[in-house]
Amino acid sequence: MVGLALPAPAFAHLSIVPARVLTRALVDLVFSVPNVGDARGIDHVTLGIPSDFDLDDVEAKPSWTQSRTGQAVTWSGGLIPKGTFARFAIRGTAPAKAETVLFNVLVGDRTGKSITYRVALDVSSTGERDSGARTLGKAALGVAVAAAVLALGALFFALYLWLRPPPP
Repeated sequence: MVGLALPAPAFAHLSIVPARVLTRALVDLVFSVPNVGDARGIDHVTLGIPSDFDLDDVEAKPSWTQSRTGQAVTWSGGLIPKGTFARFAIRGTAPAKAETVLFNVLVGDRTGKSITYRVALDVSSTGERDSGARTLGKAALGVAVAAAVLALGALFFALYLWLRPPPP
C-alpha cells in the first residue's frame, strides 16, 4: 500500500517547545505528537530537520528504535494509542541568521497511512540567550555551590568551637 503524505498545518495539535530560539543557540527542541483519531495507533515518527539547523543528538525513547539519515531522524516500533501523545526531542544549534525554519514531521501507522506536518521554529537575533532546561540546570548548580560553601563554613565553625582552648 502506498503511504499518503499530505501537508498539514502545525496547529493541528502538533507542537514544538520552545517555538522561538536565538540565532546560534544550543537548544533542546521537543515535538509533541498526538494521535487524535488513528485507532490503529501511530508507530513511526520522522523529523525532517532544516538544513541550516545543526543536529547534535536525538532522544532515545524506551520501546522505540531510532535511525538517522542525514537531516532526518525516524523513531519506529513504539506506539502512540488513539487519544494520547508522545514527545520526541532533539538537540542542536539554531541557524546563524534570524528566520523561520520549518521542520517536516511525518507520522504514520502500521498500514502505511501517514501525514506530514510542517512545524515552524522562529529563530530570532534578539532576546534572552539562555532558556529551558539549561537555565534550570545552571540555577541548580548555583544552589548546590552555595549550599556547599555554607556547609563548609558550618564545618569550619564547628571545628573552631571544638578545637579552641577552654575559657579560663
